[in-house]
Amino acid sequence: MARLQILELPEGSNDDRPPFVLVVDQASEDSPLITDGPDIWPGFKNDTGCQHVIVTTETIDIMANDTTAYLRAADGLEE
Repeated sequence: MARLQILELPEGSNDDRPPFVLVVDQASEDSPLITDGPDIWPGFKNDTGCQHVIVTTETIDIMANDTTAYLRAADGLEE
């Protein structure tokens, strides 16, 4: 099943909102996210305000999105 992640980008001096990239990973090769991507992503980018969309069948781990430390702390397993 595909995952949706947000990759925050550095803010520019004129940014009203922090810029970000939507990352969809673990998509199946026959998914419309990949097969119809060139047709659906331009409108999606305008609707969401993201700078870019990355869609891949690979797994991308964005370190800033890693919440396992919070889970370990909640379970009393702090390192």
